[in-house]
Amino acid sequence: MVHPPDRVIAYLRYFPSESGSRERLGVRYQKVYDLSARAKLLRKRWPQYLYRDPIFNRQFQAVPLGDITKHYLPTDKLTQLRRAKGPDNLQQAAIDLTGILAKEARVPVSKIGVSGSILVDLHRSKSDLDIVLYGASIARKCYRGLQRLLSARSDGFHPYTKKELYSLYVQRKQRASMPFEAFVRHERPKLLQGKFTGIDYFIRCVREWDECKEDYGDKRYQPAGRATVRAMIGDDTDSIFTPCSYRLINLESSRRRPEPSQIVSLRGRFCEQAHKHERVRARGTLERVVDGRRAESRLIIGEHPRDYLMVVG
Repeated sequence: MVHPPDRVIAYLRYFPSESGSRERLGVRYQKVYDLSARAKLLRKRWPQYLYRDPIFNRQFQAVPLGDITKHYLPTDKLTQLRRAKGPDNLQQAAIDLTGILAKEARVPVSKIGVSGSILVDLHRSKSDLDIVLYGASIARKCYRGLQRLLSARSDGFHPYTKKELYSLYVQRKQRASMPFEAFVRHERPKLLQGKFTGIDYFIRCVREWDECKEDYGDKRYQPAGRATVRAMIGDDTDSIFTPCSYRLINLESSRRRPEPSQIVSLRGRFCEQAHKHERVRARGTLERVVDGRRAESRLIIGEHPRDYLMVVG
């Protein structure tokens, strides 16, 4: 994600609330998950953190640089946990998972971080493990390591069962976008999510800053309406990263709209969703991207509850 020069695009996850079920330093916090619920809450209580960007031509949740008091770094948090005396059970699970993965993939543990509720000390005993891998090479090595660990069902790693996938289906409120059996077909083969010693984990792969070549303002973006497209995946090289992207070929779409050359999502749930040579159907928001004299269109998925990306055979 390219950030504007005067603020950081960041989405609300926890907010102070006397009725909240999480507590840190004597303050109770409530978690908000749904994107629309986050925006609604900000409009009501903290509208200064809703921002319409002139380059992306859309509204974001963003924090002005002057309002930032602390930057939580997932890599620093993991280092802190590894040095801590007496980590709790969830923290120990994060230490164990990252240690096993680093060893299996033969990567430095310094390139792995812990995010989510553990990062900000708002986790509970039944919280998830949110792991971040930094750098394309590190991510690919760890991805192959995960494949070996899950195939062997070793060191506590297990893919989701169908029953566990149903819980995930309900949690994500995906009834509006796809039937459960289709959800199972897409989610069961994924490696970046599953169970580690009985605890849910999700692993996010992000590129290092020096691997991101675009500066703010290099391109301009213009939403072009909602669309459903059918196409074949021509390239899934970046399907494991956040943002994830899929290059499209053999597109079947309405001539009344610009034809997207790729599908892009900032949501981790759309990682590993489709593979090269598979035919897919997708619903999202068309966006025109202008880079100097060159322009292309892409389909953004994950901003609306009814967005989806499905393999259709």
